[in-house]
Amino acid sequence: MLLIALAAAPGLAICLYVFIRDVHNPEPVRYLVASFALGATLTVPAYFLEKGLSSWLSADVPGILLQSFIAIALVEELLKFLVLRYFCFRLPSFDEPLDGIIYSIMVSMGFATLENVAYTWMHGAEVLIGRTFTSVPAHACFAAIMGYYAGLARFETARRGALLRTGLLRAILFHGCYDSFILLTENRWLKQYVSEALLLTGAIYSLFVALRLSRRLFRQHRHTSRQLFVSDPTLSLRVADERDLPMIEALARATWPAAFRSFLSDAQIAHMLDKQYSTAALLDEMKEGHHFLVVSNAGVPVGFAAYGALDEDRYQLHKLYVLPGHQGRGAGRVLLEAVLRQVSGEGATELRLRVNRSNAAVKFYERLGFHILRSQDVDIGNGYFMNDYVMVKEIVNRQS
Repeated sequence: MLLIALAAAPGLAICLYVFIRDVHNPEPVRYLVASFALGATLTVPAYFLEKGLSSWLSADVPGILLQSFIAIALVEELLKFLVLRYFCFRLPSFDEPLDGIIYSIMVSMGFATLENVAYTWMHGAEVLIGRTFTSVPAHACFAAIMGYYAGLARFETARRGALLRTGLLRAILFHGCYDSFILLTENRWLKQYVSEALLLTGAIYSLFVALRLSRRLFRQHRHTSRQLFVSDPTLSLRVADERDLPMIEALARATWPAAFRSFLSDAQIAHMLDKQYSTAALLDEMKEGHHFLVVSNAGVPVGFAAYGALDEDRYQLHKLYVLPGHQGRGAGRVLLEAVLRQVSGEGATELRLRVNRSNAAVKFYERLGFHILRSQDVDIGNGYFMNDYVMVKEIVNRQS
């Protein structure tokens, strides 16, 4: 049992280190544990895929290179990428670029920890020390590289596919290089010309390069995290276009549960998100004349608003949401003031909105000059109703 505990210790220690370093906007522990657990389950399909692919490869140098880059690096990094992309990427707590690295490392450490335990169980203490200081940290480095690009991709929808592919390919490249040097030490033909010490030096050097790069990327995202949550906000505003709609949908899905779960059921929240905040629904609204604005802090999108004309004199604020972790730092006010400037320039005399009567945002709007006009219950289908206030703010139009 002591040996198994020692085998699990490196991966758990790296998880603890990463958790401690995520000081400005820590992730919920339940999501970190889930990511770690999902990573651990990947060892089973990885084992069978690697075994199957390796059985087709020869033991010569080209075969070892194919085994390193395809049968091992591609299989393992792709499996970890799938968890990162289709589980972690969609979590509501994934609200800053640093989260890409945090979740990627958690998935990878789940995989590396169970793998290390299995190797130690099969081969004993002689493999433990080497893997503790090489293989497990190597997995963390590859994960940080992949996670860095996933963190960027989460908020850059126009380049999302390219960024995700870049992160995956770079993780595969570093992983394949490291494993190649290790596995080539077992090739007798090559060792006639290249010493085992030189091959091991190549493995250590490739790990060193990956470590340096991963630390630099980690520092960059931590700096952004500090700008987002500690430093004075550096807010910027822009008009959104069709390319931004997947990102706006992601912002809505990250915002709605926190905003409405205390008084709406999960089923109603899911219904509303599918009905009004899918990319297709948002595109229909944009084509109907709704205008969308996106607010960013330190270059990271943190909120959005949408508005449109009711008639020549009256406009409606259809949506205004800011990520939970970024509320209270001026992003909502910037969005609302921008909408007011836009509609005032169009000659509007009032701006209306609907807000759920139980929503704390009612007080936010009142502070900015809105007052309650009436109550309104809106049938949104499937037996659900939104119990809203209609609020209005009169606009003094300087153009009149």
